[in-house]
Amino acid sequence: MSIEKISLREFTEKVSDRNPTPGGGAVSAFVGSLAASLVEMVANLTLLREDYSEWHTEMERVIELMEETRVALLESVDLDIKAFDEVMNAYRLPKSTNEEKERRTQAIQEALKAAAHVPYETCRHLKEIAKCALIVAKWGNVNAISDAISAAELAMGSFYSARANVLINLKSIKDEDFKNNMLHELKTFAGEMEGALKSVRQIASERAKILF
Repeated sequence: MSIEKISLREFTEKVSDRNPTPGGGAVSAFVGSLAASLVEMVANLTLLREDYSEWHTEMERVIELMEETRVALLESVDLDIKAFDEVMNAYRLPKSTNEEKERRTQAIQEALKAAAHVPYETCRHLKEIAKCALIVAKWGNVNAISDAISAAELAMGSFYSARANVLINLKSIKDEDFKNNMLHELKTFAGEMEGALKSVRQIASERAKILF
């Protein structure tokens, strides 16, 4: 399946059917791409306004970063599906002899690491979206601040969804250094994202009198 070749309706139908993919990791990446798009939109709407000219350079930087992030997350939809399929293929390897068992175990561990890495990268991208959502909420076109809020909220929800898909793979990985490093990074990401979302809500309350 290629996310670029199917409609939104087809994607939701594929998520809902009896196949395990696309699952939570792919959906997290897709929703994250929408969050990035919303941040881009707010930045673009800000560029249209001369009274925000002081922040145009910053908005252009945000647009460039969010475009790259949006594209990367859409690619992660397909990567997540492929990674899960590789895990399943590894589990299907023969295990009749000790050599086959050893080869199968190694293949499973490598596939699990790859399957954890894809949603981990999604989490990393979502962290950047939250940071940029804060920028456009603070300095962007106030008439579009609800879209900045939406982006931050979507990024946060997608982050926890993607993180769950990291954790389910880490559970079966035997490389403790790999696990601990990734868990530490995820904890750091979560703290940064929660801080960004809290700030977005506070700024929205101050700039647009939106209460949470």
